[in-house]
Amino acid sequence: KQVVSTQSTGEIMNKRNVDQLPVVDQDGSILGAVTLHNMMRKVTSGKANALDPVSKIMYNQFQKVSTDTPLSTVSKMLDHDHFVIVTKGWQYYTETGDEIDREIVFGILSRIDVVDYIMNRAPDLLKSNGDISKSNGDISKSNGDIVN
Repeated sequence: KQVVSTQSTGEIMNKRNVDQLPVVDQDGSILGAVTLHNMMRKVTSGKANALDPVSKIMYNQFQKVSTDTPLSTVSKMLDHDHFVIVTKGWQYYTETGDEIDREIVFGILSRIDVVDYIMNRAPDLLKSNGDISKSNGDISKSNGDIVN
């Protein structure tokens, strides 16, 4: 079992220019998420160091949404949470023909992602006074731009 360190996590975030990363186990099951803010808070307070496993700095309580969740629903969730994990379901079949359902991480959304989407990629929303409830807001139709 490979364990990713806090330092490696920071390097990945820096390389990908993201503020959040999902954490999954070897089977792809979602364990939680790491945010740059929480990493900085834990490291600067001495509660974590570079060699600690990522589990020491991750959030293990989080909200999940699917790729077809309306933007208005996501927006309301972000009133209470710093981020939501976007998931997508997929199925595969074993050698014996058993169907297996899995949930994979499609991305992580934060408030800035929603604001950026509304301001730059959904001008029709601005014409409706920014009322995102009038948009289907299907986050999967954003070509991944709304997902970091």
